[in-house]
Amino acid sequence: MRKIKNAVAVAAVTMISSEAFSQELPLSVQSQINFSKAGLLRSFYESDQYGSVQWRIGQARSTIGGAKSPSAPQNGYSDKTTDSVIPIKVLHSLSGGNSDLLFGIKGTFPNGYGNQNTLDGEIYRLDAEYLHYIDTDTMLGIGAFYEASDLNSSGIASSDIESKGGGIRVDAIRKFSAHWGMAARAEYYWGTTKVTNPITSSFSLIHKQGDDHIYTQAELIGQYRQDDTGVIPVGWVLHPALGIQYQHNYLESTANNLGVISSGVVGDSEEYGTWWTHLRLEKETSPGEWTPTFLLGYEREYVNNLDKYVQEPSYGVVGTGISMLTQGGMRVGVEYSRHQGFNGNRINSALLGTLNFRF
Repeated sequence: MRKIKNAVAVAAVTMISSEAFSQELPLSVQSQINFSKAGLLRSFYESDQYGSVQWRIGQARSTIGGAKSPSAPQNGYSDKTTDSVIPIKVLHSLSGGNSDLLFGIKGTFPNGYGNQNTLDGEIYRLDAEYLHYIDTDTMLGIGAFYEASDLNSSGIASSDIESKGGGIRVDAIRKFSAHWGMAARAEYYWGTTKVTNPITSSFSLIHKQGDDHIYTQAELIGQYRQDDTGVIPVGWVLHPALGIQYQHNYLESTANNLGVISSGVVGDSEEYGTWWTHLRLEKETSPGEWTPTFLLGYEREYVNNLDKYVQEPSYGVVGTGISMLTQGGMRVGVEYSRHQGFNGNRINSALLGTLNFRF
């Protein structure tokens, strides 16, 4: 879901009158120009796949917990949500010209619908990362982040779910040929989750536990234009992509306020992994002009031990959006994407509004 190019870097391209002048730009700006044209910055900045994974895991936990309630049905479950996502990202150049500091804040506001157990609420995330450019084709990053969420589950079983914690993130971008490059990331998160289940008007079951995870993702991304193949319209670029992600959750076994010891809904370990292939068509424009994009893709789960009640291993992915790089170097945009399970049991739609700039 996340469509971000480096605004100032792209703006700088329009001011370059010769290759010699381009080489006088700071390495960080040259690299961002290069990565942006190759479609690699989108994979680095966006959190579409990461967000989808977190929500599917959270909704699956809620569904399994509800299905374990007394007299709850054991079939007919679905996970359907619509999300509003608002990320703001800022780049700050460091002296020397080969490093940046990245700061980000993101709010995600999910809304479940049509589910036997519905999950709604809000999720916030703060990021700070140091980015180092080895050359115009290679970037490494390391940083820290903090996340906090407040969710409410209603339907078969009602509960309030509060999670908070932080972690470290490392990134790598490498353009290794004229047409192909790779963007990869890894995170480790240390957190706690508190689940409150109202039993009566005056008593609730409370379970608080450590809830950590490791998340990895890698995406191979290409760039092809009309000069490469005649099927692509003039002035447009096609970005084919092949990606994979894996997440492993580690859940602490703790006692609730009645002394009953438990960990997660399927034990103290959870696994979730997908691979995907996407085609993204994007118009290449100058600052001050609107840039449309179109997305079509396929996604497949290769591991999921939370699929006890909702079996949905394959998805179609579609998306469209429009964005603009202003003359002042700010990038604004709005995009819509949808992950549609082929069985109709899991659907996630997201509306993204972005704001990105450099200072």
